[in-house]
Amino acid sequence: MTRPISGSQLKKLTRRLRDGTETPEDLHALADILIYYRQVLERAHTDVARLCAETPAHAEPMAPRVKTLRTTLQKLHRQPDLRSLAQIRDLAGLRVVVHGTRADQDDVVARIAARLPDSNRPAKIIDRRVDPRAGYRAVHLEIRREGILLEVQVRTALQHQWAELFERTADRLGRGLRYSEPVQLTTEAATFLHALDETASMIDAVEADITSTDPSVRSLATTAQKRAVHALDKANHYLEQLP
Repeated sequence: MTRPISGSQLKKLTRRLRDGTETPEDLHALADILIYYRQVLERAHTDVARLCAETPAHAEPMAPRVKTLRTTLQKLHRQPDLRSLAQIRDLAGLRVVVHGTRADQDDVVARIAARLPDSNRPAKIIDRRVDPRAGYRAVHLEIRREGILLEVQVRTALQHQWAELFERTADRLGRGLRYSEPVQLTTEAATFLHALDETASMIDAVEADITSTDPSVRSLATTAQKRAVHALDKANHYLEQLP
């Protein structure tokens, strides 16, 4: 199966969509492109599920996701330097939650990087554990498959819980938070965001220590892990109470 539009046509379509000069036919073309992305993504999801089943740790592939028409247009308007929809690395993506240690997370990343791409272009690995964004930590892979770019996010269970909480926070307080854009916040909301960032740092420290060869360090990390889970539960409850 080939992409429903050529590279040059896609660039022209991208320009019209970004400039707001698109026609109804252009929107139909975009819908066809997103359908193609979903088809490719679903086949990749099947392969990722097979890889996860082979890993020693329990790794859980989440449902595949493709951006909607609305969010795709928002992305284009937010990034006016994009020349083609094909450059959007998270237009189609998969998430894998690893119920294990960072070593298990690295193992899953290595397996996906070695076996999921079907082109000569190797997977690009972006480690958000060492370069977090607004507190968000995970490992991302950008993979070329069937002529398009896919993003696979590999998270530990705690990283996933924090990311889901942050997504709900952005939905509540302003989507710009996801992109480090300025958002008007009350003092209470700003305090909550600061606490959320501290929880992310706590999770990062816990996951670094829990793999230590020193039993006393591992024991302290296990206790800290329980505190991190409690902090996430408390933050979830607090978010529901925010006006």
